[in-house]
Amino acid sequence: MRLELKLAGYEVNFVAVNKNDAESYQTKLTDRCKFTLLQDLTTVDVWSLQNGNKDDMYIYDTDGTLADYLPHGGERSTNLSSSDGYNGVKAALIDVLNAP
Repeated sequence: MRLELKLAGYEVNFVAVNKNDAESYQTKLTDRCKFTLLQDLTTVDVWSLQNGNKDDMYIYDTDGTLADYLPHGGERSTNLSSSDGYNGVKAALIDVLNAP
């Protein structure tokens, strides 16, 4: 998706935050993805700070402001393996990138 967006003239960075108790599963992500993986820590607990759950997606504006939130299991699919989820996430990113 990042390459598709780049070819369309959009610059996007993807980052995943691995749950603080899932460090042993890092390779399941890094073996399949080329984006940055950050490891949450019990002492930081980013997931709780953002009220996050597995497969939630947060889209931040270029100034670091949260621009859109796609909760897993919400009205918009975040399942990138399905065409609905993939196209929906891509559309959400483009909407944020095109916002004034």
